[in-house]
Amino acid sequence: MTMEKAVILCSGGLNSAVMTSVAAKEYALMLLHVRYGHRAQARETVLFEKQAEFFKAQERLVVDMPHFAAIGGNARVSRKRQVEDALALGEGTSNCYVPGFVAGLLSAAFNWAWVTGASKVFLGVSEDLGPPAPRTNRIYPDYSRAYIQLCGQLFTEAAPGKTIAIETPLIDMNRSDIIKLGNRVGTPFQLTWSCLSSPTEACGACVGCATRNRGFLDAAVPDPVLIAASVRAAAVS
Repeated sequence: MTMEKAVILCSGGLNSAVMTSVAAKEYALMLLHVRYGHRAQARETVLFEKQAEFFKAQERLVVDMPHFAAIGGNARVSRKRQVEDALALGEGTSNCYVPGFVAGLLSAAFNWAWVTGASKVFLGVSEDLGPPAPRTNRIYPDYSRAYIQLCGQLFTEAAPGKTIAIETPLIDMNRSDIIKLGNRVGTPFQLTWSCLSSPTEACGACVGCATRNRGFLDAAVPDPVLIAASVRAAAVS
């Protein structure tokens, strides 16, 4: 029986890897990776390729969106701005907020879904990854249910005679919930990266690192990336 195709936005990060594990149970995987010149790009691209092999993706595609780095204005792509510690964040947007980024991701995914006949686009956003950071949809306003629903309406208007739906299976889950789910479905946590500051050694303090560390702790699941880093540090000392 031929499986229905789904385009999975796969960053090389934790959330998208768990989402891919879930989608793999029901869909033929079309893994889409977007490079936009961010600090951890080199690491995440390598991990995307490894995840594509692990999940036996039917197709994979890497798309470059260099305009985000060319425009700058956020700490993910510009070292002129600081990647804040999670504990230092308030209720406003983060320095790491990339305006228009989620829309750009969904635009590329919609385009590929249209061309390949896929009926679903999977996006691994969560409205609230949990402590120690503020609500995710406050520091990144496009990580919200309302925003994604509006994007889905645009898909409907732009796809006459077709149905291309946006799926956000992690939208109501915090990091701990996501990790527990990933542990159940066999997500390769060792092939994921969460640090916003560095592609080599996790800073431990940014939103990506802090929520990842707290999530693994709360889920009572060992983080193989953290364990590997500890082993390397012990070998050097």
